[in-house]
Amino acid sequence: MDVAQAQLFEARDAVPRGFAYEPDFITRGEEAALVAEFANLPFSEAHFQQYTARRRVVRYGEGDYPASYGKEAEETNPRQPFPDFLLPLRKKVAAWRGCDEASFVHALVSEYRPGTPIGWHSDAPHFELVVGISLAGRARMRFRPYAAKFNRNAAIALELAPRSAYALEGEIRWQHHIPPTRELRYSITFRTLKLR
Repeated sequence: MDVAQAQLFEARDAVPRGFAYEPDFITRGEEAALVAEFANLPFSEAHFQQYTARRRVVRYGEGDYPASYGKEAEETNPRQPFPDFLLPLRKKVAAWRGCDEASFVHALVSEYRPGTPIGWHSDAPHFELVVGISLAGRARMRFRPYAAKFNRNAAIALELAPRSAYALEGEIRWQHHIPPTRELRYSITFRTLKLR
């Protein structure tokens, strides 16, 4: 991680390896085209195991891997094949991270209306590389170590600007959450599977 990326966080010295941030990953035109596509998506409340979140999502997936969010989530909002409008972005993400675009087998499009949070959580363990793209509005993402040997109150925060991208892999796969958003925001999250 370079100094510019580290300065995005409140506590530079606490940032673990495996984090990358690109402030202008997509153009305003690309952002507008994606947001226009979202108007036609079948968003529904996000179900995670026994919880129902306030954000609304659409799931996409390819290949055979475990139901990440539980049986109810898969029934309520089943994985759909990747739509054409996401393929150029998936290719761009893969080029940025230096991997094959087909390795991104999961995508989640999320809608955060004003006041929508996402609680503390960590990504499913069968996923490896997580890349998120922010659209339309700003958000603050907070991270804290998951393992009991760490001080779980020692959180660090990152400001996510519209059109930015972040990548999480390895040590940075901590718990994370987003406090209630102040404006309408969308995100697209791509994930690869962990190689066995």
